[in-house]
Amino acid sequence: MASEEIAAGMPGYKDRKTGLMVFGILEMVLGIICLGMVFLMALGALVSAFAARGSAPQTSAAIMIPGILVYITMGAWFIWMGIGSILARRWARALMLVVSWIWLVSGLMGLVYMLAFMPDIYSQMGKSGQVPPQVAALIKWFTIGFMAVAYVLIPGVFILFYGSRHVKATCEKRDPSPRWTDKCPLPVLALSLMCAFWAICMPAMGFYNWAMPFFGVILEGTSGAFVALGAVLLLAYAAWGAYRLDIRAWWCAAFLAAAFGASAVITFSRVSLLELYERMDIPAQQLEIMQQCALPQMSTIAALCGAWFLIALVYLLFVRRFFARSGARSD
Repeated sequence: MASEEIAAGMPGYKDRKTGLMVFGILEMVLGIICLGMVFLMALGALVSAFAARGSAPQTSAAIMIPGILVYITMGAWFIWMGIGSILARRWARALMLVVSWIWLVSGLMGLVYMLAFMPDIYSQMGKSGQVPPQVAALIKWFTIGFMAVAYVLIPGVFILFYGSRHVKATCEKRDPSPRWTDKCPLPVLALSLMCAFWAICMPAMGFYNWAMPFFGVILEGTSGAFVALGAVLLLAYAAWGAYRLDIRAWWCAAFLAAAFGASAVITFSRVSLLELYERMDIPAQQLEIMQQCALPQMSTIAALCGAWFLIALVYLLFVRRFFARSGARSD
């Protein structure tokens, strides 16, 4: 579609090129901050290694590797999205809008979790003498405020901006060629990205002794790795098939959601978080610190897992209509 046709088809269309540049710069700043966190984590691992010579609790370097990889990925992602936004690329708008929705929903769930359990955790810290009660209260409210900004406010702002019809028209005008993100409805693209994300993250369980909740027990070692590998293959298939609007991929995603949800609910109804951490080979000194905190009850964790499953189920039912209409599709 020509630029003039796009503009003519948008009554009251306003060019948002300046806004795209501002948000692109903001995303690049976020990417630089994420990469800075990699430096801080690496520095922390170095300090921990020296602290191991004394009596201070030490952190396993292997346990920190997944976190470092996550921040590297986030840094690269935000910088890439920032460049795409500055250039007003259609794919950058679509990806930022989809990921911001995932970010917001996950952030809201995390914030609810924090509001439910942080008062007990920090009250316990104050009573145990780890920190003065006033400092514990300050840390609690600072953490809640930080989460509200980082996981709710920021993605909410991104959704309002990139979801604007003016931003959409601006990107279509300045980037008229169809992109790969245009070949799939955005709600289904979100499903595809989530499946791909978990497929990539699953091998990181190898840094945690392959400890996997599995229908009432914690698998580890070879058995845990076998289950993780099977999950990776199914998630990868669901991600690619969902992008192609293949109904078989939708059924695969529904099966995985039901399996993961039921497994988590059953497991955390019987197994405590502390036992899971022990199976993950968390250092004994860190486990002792966790024991001093008010960890959530098993029933509460099971309820949260059940809530996540219900959200996933509702979303899968919502996107089902796109598959029913299009069926299997080849590029």
